Amino acid sequence: MSFFVYENWTHKRARVHRGECAFCNQGRGAQAGDSGRNGRWHGPIADRGVAVALASSLHRADTKLCAVCGP
Repeated sequence: MSFFVYENWTHKRARVHRGECAFCNQGRGAQAGDSGRNGRWHGPIADRGVAVALASSLHRADTKLCAVCGP
């Protein structure tokens, strides 16, 4: 199992996802043509704890685990 962190600069948030999550899609996201202007995917990360620590280190005001995949 792998984990990814999505850092969204526009909304000042970070989310930790399982790679299989529909919102993550192994770090490709849910949108087919992402411009890369709003944020960035970090990963894959093999350890959940490391992914959570990375998300915290990004210092985004809204940092959480994905409510859909619940890593």
